Formats: sequence, structure tokens, C-alpha cells
Amino acid sequence: MDKKEYSENTINTVQKLVPMDDVLFQKICESKETCQEIISAILGEKVEVIQVISQDSIGNLQGRSVRLDCLCRLNNGVYVNVEVQKPDNDDHEARVRYNASVITANETPKSVRFKDVARVIVIYITSFDIFKEGYPIYHIDRTIRETGTIRDDGFVEIYVNASVKKYDNELNKNVSELMELFTDRDTYNSEKFPYFSQRKFLFINTEKGKIEMCEKVEQLVREQLMYDRLMNLFSYVEKGGMSVAFAAKEAQLTPKEFKMQMIKNGFTLPSHEKKASIRRKMA
Repeated sequence: MDKKEYSENTINTVQKLVPMDDVLFQKICESKETCQEIISAILGEKVEVIQVISQDSIGNLQGRSVRLDCLCRLNNGVYVNVEVQKPDNDDHEARVRYNASVITANETPKSVRFKDVARVIVIYITSFDIFKEGYPIYHIDRTIRETGTIRDDGFVEIYVNASVKKYDNELNKNVSELMELFTDRDTYNSEKFPYFSQRKFLFINTEKGKIEMCEKVEQLVREQLMYDRLMNLFSYVEKGGMSVAFAAKEAQLTPKEFKMQMIKNGFTLPSHEKKASIRRKMA
């Protein structure tokens, strides 16, 4: 790898990545076979992934935008979102609920009946034991409180963590062994997880893979800088310190596009901008 092409910070970042880092996880999960291995191990049954939905394909999610680490469609029509989370700095259950609702809305046709809304499984993988109950995997069920009866509304919520290892049954053993691949940069398991191990080796140990990772890291840095700049422009307009016309030009968007993105991201147009929009519509 030609180190002159990339910043020292980028190269150092790539050299420390493990699959628990979302940037490496996203690259590994571009392979249907790898996603299939991960989901099958966690669900405890063999599944067939027929589509890995790219980040571009989920760009039109309704409401607040979300960036999903890995979204797959199974051969039975079920959508599976696999997320990785290293820091314990969020309301994780609320994040899972929100992601599931956004996927459900985005992947359900407008005219479909409620009995046919998209079925969604969210697998949330953390480096820490989110519930501190001492299990490597947790299944959250929807139950009737009075009777304990489990109800199925088409949403399955599974939490997996890499800090607890148990080998007392096949599911716990498979999950614990899979998590070793996520957290230990030098661990591979070609017998049980051949596709995952192959993809991991590619991006950690080959020149081709390292270059791809450097490109991915720098792309994400650029996207984050653009996002931060756009959020600042939204804030300036909301506070009345900048006109929509000027901010839109700075963001290389039309005023209409800028307003739509501003509202979509939770900002409010100043009253004078709202009135101007109404006057234009009435004209």
C-alpha cells in the first residue's frame, strides 16, 4: 500500500480496526454469504440471504435519517438489520426500536394491509453486556403481562454481546465463537465461519483490502465533514443568522432542497421564510 496516498491518521485507524468497528463490519457484510453465516449463527437456524441492501438503497428512509450497518432480505421476505455498537453511550433499546420502525415504514408498500407489513429482525451486537445479566445473547419478547403469553407482531429483537462467553449449549457456543471473530483482530475460524474469516483476512491482511479500507475511512471522514457543515448551516438559518438562499448556495442545493432537508433533520424554518414560501405557493 502506497502510504503517500493516505494520511497517517487514516493508516493508523485502518491498522487498529476489528469487525466490531462499523466501518470494517460494513465492508465485511457486503458479502451475502458472510451475512448468512452471521445471521444463521445468531438465529440458531440456517437462513438464506437473497439481498444485502446497500447504504444508497436506504437513502430515502422516512423521517430522521439513519445509517444502518447491515440490512439484508431473507428468502422468506423478512428483513434483518445487524448493527454493531462499541461504546456504551446511547439509549440502545430506543435506537433498536427506532431503526426497526424506519425499516418497517421504508420497506412496506403504501397500499399494503397491516397484516402484510414488513417483518423485521434487529440483531444488535455490542462489545459490552447491555443488560448485565451474564448471557451472550438476549431475546426480547412481546408478552401479555397478565398471562405471560408471547405475541408475534412481526418484529424480533435480539441483543448479542462480546463480553460474555458461554458454551453450555449450541446457540451460546456459536455466538461466543462468532464474537471472538468480532473482537480479536488475529482470530479466524475457517471451519465454522469460512466466509466471515475470508472477508476479515482480506481487509486486515492483504494490500488490496487495506487500500479499500483506507478509501472507506476517508470517504466516511468526508461525509461526516459535509454532514457537520450542513447541520451548521441549518442551525444558522433556524436562528435567523443566514438566509435560506445563501445557505442553500453554500450547501450546493436548491432552496427547495435545502428547506426539505432542514425540516427532515428536525430544524425549524424562521417565520419569515415560512411566510415567503406560502406567498410563492399562492402566487
